[in-house]
Amino acid sequence: MRSPLIDRTQDLGARRGAMPTRRRAARCFQSTGLVAGLAIGLVASLVVTGPAGAGSDRMAAAAAADVALVAALEGAPIPGRKPGSATDQAKGDQATAEAAAGRAQAAAVDPAARPVPPVGGPARPPAATATATATADVAMQAAASPPVVAPIAVEARVDRGDTLIGLLIEAGVERVEAHKAIKALEAVYDPRRMRPGHVVNIRFDEPETDTLAFRGFDFEPTTGTQVAVLPDDGAEFGFSAQETQEQLVRDVVRFGGPITLSLYQAAVDAGVSEQALAEMIRVLSYDVDFQRDIQKDDAFEVLYERFSTRDGRHVRDGRILFTALTNAGKRLTAYAYETEDGRIDYFDENGEGVRKPLMRTPIDGARLSSSFGMRKHPILGYSKMHTGVDFAAPTGTPIYAAGDGVVRYAGRKGGYGKYVQIRHTGEFSTAYAHMSAILVRNGQRVEQGEVIGRVGSTGRSTGPHLHYEILRNGDKVNPMGVRFQPAVKLAGADLKRFQAHRAEVDRLYASLRAPTEIASAARTQTPE
Repeated sequence: MRSPLIDRTQDLGARRGAMPTRRRAARCFQSTGLVAGLAIGLVASLVVTGPAGAGSDRMAAAAAADVALVAALEGAPIPGRKPGSATDQAKGDQATAEAAAGRAQAAAVDPAARPVPPVGGPARPPAATATATATADVAMQAAASPPVVAPIAVEARVDRGDTLIGLLIEAGVERVEAHKAIKALEAVYDPRRMRPGHVVNIRFDEPETDTLAFRGFDFEPTTGTQVAVLPDDGAEFGFSAQETQEQLVRDVVRFGGPITLSLYQAAVDAGVSEQALAEMIRVLSYDVDFQRDIQKDDAFEVLYERFSTRDGRHVRDGRILFTALTNAGKRLTAYAYETEDGRIDYFDENGEGVRKPLMRTPIDGARLSSSFGMRKHPILGYSKMHTGVDFAAPTGTPIYAAGDGVVRYAGRKGGYGKYVQIRHTGEFSTAYAHMSAILVRNGQRVEQGEVIGRVGSTGRSTGPHLHYEILRNGDKVNPMGVRFQPAVKLAGADLKRFQAHRAEVDRLYASLRAPTEIASAARTQTPE
């Protein structure tokens, strides 16, 4: 990261169009004993653009200015000035400025009052004259326009292993100030959530000395969300934090097409986001085994919300409004609908809930590596009944509760390793084995889809996977062969409202003739 002082000098030079001589003089102005440095730097530019008829004087004054400026920067006496105390020098500067101002005014009124250069070229005027003229110009300019304090911005990018306080200190913020600002930030955002790639804009006021005046920072943790920390004398830590969210534009998009190799490949090729695809699979997974049921020439359809900023930056996907899968000639549909109790669920075209009491695959993106039934045990070496199904997945993959229920057992259990069993009803229970981590406890109530643990290889296992069992009245049954009735079935007035809602969604879907056409009529501005 560049030094903020270097950034400041470069930014100011570019912003003001200053020449190198003037910029060096501006730095001299930070020391009270070097007022002449600023004066001479300014005369180097002011003289060159002065009125016609005094070109020789201007060239000579500029040359003298350079000599005097270099001497001032290096700490040597300026030519034409006697060494003395800072007070004496200041008094001398004031007197010289007054005299020079008088001469400058007389020369402006009477051109004959200007010195005439000798034959053979202009003579170099004494350095003191150049200094006095420059000092007078500085005095007049300072009275006319006070100096402008410009802000300085330092951009810091978060890399792996960085901390926010470390970035602030590296940028030039005092440790105490950085700590106070971060304490204020914690009221709206946990700094531990910052990730590599985040960009922090750290602000300073241009100081009168080489000490930077910290004025807070801001960053964008997610697209459309801005977090800022600003000085606030009335706040507990001297700073206050605020989070603002840009209003988002809501679109409705439609995708669909035939499945040739896999649903995943077909959907991604069509333009479906991975987030929407995962939700689509979750909705349909109660009736479809996506590892074994999908066939060539099946087809999918999906209609879902997409949110973006006004300038078109994608923020997130919203709810799936409708999805369908044509599988082996049978069309399965799912419509999102809010029931009377305010719960949003999915229903088929007849108003029967898509969600079942238990999930057949309580894990995302896993490969079915071993089915239910007799098999040769991979460790023991002889044929043995495999009382569940195995899903191969990387260590740490989340495992979900297959349905609502109460944790009956959570702990180690022989060859199962880390094991959890959940009682759902008087009839059904589910079990999960070989976990790397258990995230629930005995007696805890869980909901369908809640993360209860993570994939591992504990117990008698050849590699990371989930062993999943369904128990019916205590007997282990094939999870892929169990068929459940819908958890919810609409009736009466609720069914009539659903049928009207379904007709509206069908009209919207049909209006988007192209598979990826955006429903421009559905565009609305919605806060995130």
